[in-house]
Amino acid sequence: MNSIFPWLGIAVLILCGWAIVKKYQVNMVLLLGGLILNLLAFWGGAEIFPKKFSATGIVGFDLIELLRTISVSQVSGVGFLILISGGFAAYMQAIGASDRFVTVCAKPLSLIKNPYLILAAVFIVGHCLGLVITSAAGLAMLMVVTVYPLIIRVGCSPLAAAAVVASVLAIGYAPASGTANFASELVHLDPIEYLVRYQLPMAVPTILAMAAAHVVTQYWFDKREGRGIVADLSELEQKREKLEQTPAFYACLPLLPIALLLVFNKFVWGVSMNVATAMFIAWIASFFIDLITRRNIKESFDLSFAMFKGMGSILTSTVGLIFVAAFFAKGLQNIGIVALLMHGADSIGLGYTGSSVVLSAIVGVVTVLTGSGVAAFTSLGQLVPAAAQSFGENGISMMLMMHTASEMLRAMSPVAGVIIIVAGFAKVNPLTMVKRTIVPCLTGYVVMLITVSVLF
Repeated sequence: MNSIFPWLGIAVLILCGWAIVKKYQVNMVLLLGGLILNLLAFWGGAEIFPKKFSATGIVGFDLIELLRTISVSQVSGVGFLILISGGFAAYMQAIGASDRFVTVCAKPLSLIKNPYLILAAVFIVGHCLGLVITSAAGLAMLMVVTVYPLIIRVGCSPLAAAAVVASVLAIGYAPASGTANFASELVHLDPIEYLVRYQLPMAVPTILAMAAAHVVTQYWFDKREGRGIVADLSELEQKREKLEQTPAFYACLPLLPIALLLVFNKFVWGVSMNVATAMFIAWIASFFIDLITRRNIKESFDLSFAMFKGMGSILTSTVGLIFVAAFFAKGLQNIGIVALLMHGADSIGLGYTGSSVVLSAIVGVVTVLTGSGVAAFTSLGQLVPAAAQSFGENGISMMLMMHTASEMLRAMSPVAGVIIIVAGFAKVNPLTMVKRTIVPCLTGYVVMLITVSVLF
């Protein structure tokens, strides 16, 4: 391939990045970018089609056939897994199980009376809830209802409480998180293995460091700026009481898939239960439990349909994006950008770890600029297998860095949905919130990079 083509590809990459930052529809940006990149690679003489590809001889048709092939492989693999995970999460929300899970987990926090100790505890507990609840905005609003009043009553400022609540979902865990399942698939790991062997050892020091950074940061800002405006807590109390009307044992239902996967895995039984199978079993079991508890057959049947509605929602928000992101990543690889980047990294002595840090930083910057790391991670994450192979590595540490950056640095973005929602509740500008989240997020990011580099 002519050496000019990778540079043309970089120009297309920059243009696509600009369009995403400017809030152009991400799916179409990546689709058109993928078409241009693959077409340029074809003109440059690269072999862009996989082996056993049935070419028609008409390049335009062949490019669309390549998109179809990629989409089929994605939907039959990780795409289906993400669909089921999203559907199960929607069903848990519909029957009130995920809400009840948060209220039960928040109960012990009421025993803490020190204002800054409770901030650290809320951050740690809230982060652990991410094992079940994968929506940053959804989890933040549940925590606003359940623990925000507790934080205020022990003497914390509303802004300190809001900053902690808005940043709790720093890591998206497998098997509940769609992006975590996507990451594990790319590095050929079972989601539970990705969680237990890699995510959890990385998360423990990272989250403790973020919690400590929150305490120092919020204390410093409270001393400097004062307490600010206190929201009306009576309305929150009413909402919390409504959530607690759901039976307490419903809090166990969101944990059923994780329990099944932890029990029926190759480390215990020698065989692994598929994540989708565990989700289906948990959904059906939860349906019968809800049917017996609710004693309203029609209502339980209606609520069960939330599984399918959730799958439809996740198809438009995540799975469809993965299709075009994979097509876009294929274009980046075909045109030689991956090889160019890896050669450049090697020539300046970055090596595998240095390249991993740089790629994670790129994902992090895009996350901050756009308020969402999904597009950046799903497109650049596709490059990890090829990039890691060029260094003779398995790509797990590179994937961990990039995936975690896409989740952790979201709370630094004033345009992130979770920041906007919580800032609106706290009656402050999102930029005021971000001032209080930057230090904890960057602290966690640095500790994560060091931990992954040392352990993996």
